Amino acid sequence: MSYPKNPETIIIKNKYYPKGLTEQNIWDYYQKEKPRILNETRGRDLMFFIAIDLNDFIIRRKGIESKYIQLTNSNYDNIISGRTVSIHCGMKQYEDICVIDIDSNDFNKAKKATLDVYEIMMKASFINTVQIRFTGKTSFHIFCKLSKKIKIETIKFLTQKHLKGSGIENMGYTILGKRKEGIPNIDLAPLKVGGNFICLNSLSVIGLKCMKIDYNRIKLFNQVQSVVKV
Repeated sequence: MSYPKNPETIIIKNKYYPKGLTEQNIWDYYQKEKPRILNETRGRDLMFFIAIDLNDFIIRRKGIESKYIQLTNSNYDNIISGRTVSIHCGMKQYEDICVIDIDSNDFNKAKKATLDVYEIMMKASFINTVQIRFTGKTSFHIFCKLSKKIKIETIKFLTQKHLKGSGIENMGYTILGKRKEGIPNIDLAPLKVGGNFICLNSLSVIGLKCMKIDYNRIKLFNQVQSVVKV
């Protein structure tokens, strides 16, 4: 097991964790969340944010003997250490999911955009279910399930066509562009082979939890609600 070598070392410290999150805190969290993390990452190539110093991270994608890393019950405790802070899933060539990133540094505008995109995607004929996820930073993902697996490029094409057809660009948002100051961008970057999105129940690099948010709760939701208790 990759039990922390320096369990009391603080690796994240910010306004949400003024006393800091230690290697022990991170390790304990991922031990508790092991079944759910394994379920969410099953069969997926992963990307990890590894802490090398206080609030300082490197990205790890490749294994020691493999091009990509996948989590299994047998390797979980070797890969997930006290410094493995954030876990991101990679898209495959064929998928039955669609992830739309609401890209904004204004939390209130991000919530409004999330509600608008949620309502639009609920009307998409190729979508079965729609879910809102807080990404653990300042924004959200719209996570959709399809009825069957199709090429990821086709999912992106259908999603872009549906969003543009809804008139979303006339609602004060950009789509497929770069985020502009004060204007949320509806980002479809995850919709490609190898495109990444944060794993549900993973921590972000600021220590907040990626979690589901009910549509009716989002207006009152704030980041403090995703703080991990230590």
